[in-house]
Amino acid sequence: MKKIAILLILSIFSMPLIGQAHTTLSSSSPAEGDVVTEQLEEVVLTFGTVIEQGSLMALESEGTTYEFDEIVLSDKIMTGSIAEELPNSTYTINWKIIGADGHPIEGEMPFELNVETVAEDSATEEAALETEKEAVVEEEPPAVDKAAVQTSEDEGNLLITVVLVMAVLATGFIAYRLLKKK
Repeated sequence: MKKIAILLILSIFSMPLIGQAHTTLSSSSPAEGDVVTEQLEEVVLTFGTVIEQGSLMALESEGTTYEFDEIVLSDKIMTGSIAEELPNSTYTINWKIIGADGHPIEGEMPFELNVETVAEDSATEEAALETEKEAVVEEEPPAVDKAAVQTSEDEGNLLITVVLVMAVLATGFIAYRLLKKK
């Protein structure tokens, strides 16, 4: 009876180890839940084991499946190249791999694509240009009377001349007083 109990206990504790023999997704680009703001050119999935030929992945969004142009397997990494421009939406990467142990494993990984489109850029740029034009028109200085400006400049030059003459006279007077004391 003790032997059966020991075998039962050992088998129960070894069950999680058998389940852990299958690989899982270690990392991805884009990562799960990411909001991608630039056009997506490739998807990279990294697994915890070497992946075998026959493994594949696909992009799905709102009932539409987007196939990869090319899927490259390299040890633990599966890379899918995307040639077409994808519309903004929520996507799911569905993957099915064959692990080194020969068992098929599948999963999915969601992310969002939110790329600012060219039409939005053009509209934004046009609005900014209109605002700049309005600002430039509003910032034009009022008409200035050129005769008044000329008179103001002449008065400023006269004031500078008077101050300089006074400074020369003051310096001369101080020098005269210092020399007279000797």
